[in-house]
Amino acid sequence: MMGRTHMAIGVAIALPVIKHLDLSYVSMAGAIVGSVAPDWDLYLGIKHRTITHSLLFLLISSVLVGVFNIDMAILWFIAYALHLIADSFTKMGVPFFFPFIEKKYGAKLIYASGAEDLFVLLVAIYIISEMIKIK
Repeated sequence: MMGRTHMAIGVAIALPVIKHLDLSYVSMAGAIVGSVAPDWDLYLGIKHRTITHSLLFLLISSVLVGVFNIDMAILWFIAYALHLIADSFTKMGVPFFFPFIEKKYGAKLIYASGAEDLFVLLVAIYIISEMIKIK
């Protein structure tokens, strides 16, 4: 999926979590950064959708963020996990158990940057707009 789609999904889920768990809105940074962090492999010279798209890296990175701020770590974990889940719906799939098992899992139904990706982006933006309405 596109980075903006991942970010919108992260923000859409972070808003109700922040409200429900009474977290600081500053911790939203954890959701925003966590929602796109798995794709940093593209900039770090690591093969795409390997270690950064694994459950192992999700856990390690969440613990590292938690050392600095537990509220951000909660939102980081959720947004990062949703990134992996969303990517599992793309044709490429996700290697959840990398580096132990390199098989890519998922529904593999949609193309990244396709119409379905845009639809998910628009739904996430709609959810965000409903969550921030001032009544």
